[in-house]
Amino acid sequence: MSLLISQLGQKTDNIDIICFSLVCKRWYNDRDKYLLFNTDRIDLLSLNNIDINQNHNHFKLPSYNNILLKSIQSKTKCKLFIGKIKYNTFDYHYDDVRNLKSIPNNVSDIYFTTNEYTEDDMEYLYRLISESQSVTKLNRCKTLKYGLPKSIKSLKYEYGVDEPLVKGLLPNSLEVLVLEDRNFKQEIPPGVLPDSLRKLYLPNYQYKIQPGVLPNGLQKFSMDGYRHEIQPGLLPSSLKSLGLTSYTSELREYLRYSFNPTTFGDSREPKSYLPISWLHAISSLSNLRSLYIFIPLSSRHDTTIFNLNYLPPTLEKLDITLQGKESILKGTMPTSLKRILLVDCQFKFDEIFPETLQYHLEIFYFINDSFIPIPPNIKIDSLSVCGETIKSTISLPSGVRSINLYMKSSGSDENNIDFCGDGVADQRCSLRELRLPTFVDGPPKVKLPKTIEYLDIGNNNLNDILHLIPSTLNTLVFENQSNNNFSIPNTIKSINNIIYRFKSYETLSIRKLDNNYYLLYSENEGRLRSQIFHQSKLEQMLKFR
Repeated sequence: MSLLISQLGQKTDNIDIICFSLVCKRWYNDRDKYLLFNTDRIDLLSLNNIDINQNHNHFKLPSYNNILLKSIQSKTKCKLFIGKIKYNTFDYHYDDVRNLKSIPNNVSDIYFTTNEYTEDDMEYLYRLISESQSVTKLNRCKTLKYGLPKSIKSLKYEYGVDEPLVKGLLPNSLEVLVLEDRNFKQEIPPGVLPDSLRKLYLPNYQYKIQPGVLPNGLQKFSMDGYRHEIQPGLLPSSLKSLGLTSYTSELREYLRYSFNPTTFGDSREPKSYLPISWLHAISSLSNLRSLYIFIPLSSRHDTTIFNLNYLPPTLEKLDITLQGKESILKGTMPTSLKRILLVDCQFKFDEIFPETLQYHLEIFYFINDSFIPIPPNIKIDSLSVCGETIKSTISLPSGVRSINLYMKSSGSDENNIDFCGDGVADQRCSLRELRLPTFVDGPPKVKLPKTIEYLDIGNNNLNDILHLIPSTLNTLVFENQSNNNFSIPNTIKSINNIIYRFKSYETLSIRKLDNNYYLLYSENEGRLRSQIFHQSKLEQMLKFR
């Protein structure tokens, strides 16, 4: 039994948990002894009261009703929404704060949806919150003058809050601080942010950040629109993640600098949009693992270069968006990188990934209207390419396990996609997971490799893709399905896992139990839908709306 519980603890999806309990008769009979559902996405849905309300009328598994109720009753990380605006997903929701007599002990997260309360109501509410011993996360906080609970770990400021931050106001338990209001005009003095702080988001900060403002233990720091130098030693060496994002106006001219055209063998004289002091600060961070840079179109007018040579050798994730007239990557990518996301950046593989160095990327995402040949010194586990319509043959690189195509493809002949770089779709292909492009000229005649185990048909209609599905497929993901009658081929009936994304954030999973029965399961907007059905109803279930 202990081994069973250990194995079950590694499974976080409830559909997996249910299937696991159905493996054998003994496990099924003992399910009440060891089984609990993951309630992260199952809501209590209690309005203006603290009663446990199961409220899941579409959960059609009577044998698991007691387990569901026990799981809900034992939920300890509940969400409390306060405000006139009602959401579809919540554990507790109070639109009248005076109906709330205390914060339930199982509430960890509080969200404010509106500000339509009197000052007396706000004081009453914040007093209740400050007395709580369970609240760890407070979203859209309006004021700190009534104190914070000692258990607080995460705090997100409300828009329009402009209270000065003074030493001792933020408790030592605080780990995450988000000053989301771009109109926040208070300067943060040194020593105000607690030493416990690990994550800080600071948008549109108009003052120079002084030494001692950022705690030495800070691990993640993001700032928007900062328009000053970053002095040496200002960023703590403990930083593992840094984000420089969303510039809404041009950087002051004295912070910009030009490259010598001969530096990168280019006849143009481009400028760097990041100040040299920022690049020096980035390169000095010996523990940096993740770097995110976003510069929007409105702030770019010149040909600009991002010099990769300033990236520290510890960096594992690089996410860069450089919109504008012409944005070029130059220099050498560090070999420590595992994840790279490049948006609106021009680059040449052989320049930023020199053939004398070896790279192993877990994820590589870039935007391009054509497939660029991948050099042999770059091993990629998952490749995602986004672009416009491709009119020529899509030649997929060999040696990649997962490929996602976020683009349109014209043409419908059998050469529409060239797998493995040689036109052959057989067991020699290393491809296991594939997201198809959108076929704009109708169903293609392409033959998918039998090595594919996971297929996401993207924006295509399921009816148009049925003929492509290989018999060896294990998981099928689709978004569009017409209401026309269609006959399910045997290749579909042999698939163990079918996932229907009927909205961008809602999914329905169908898991094959045996040759006769399937398990349907979904957790959408906090509500459950689950049932076991006969294989004769599979077509009906695939038309779910």
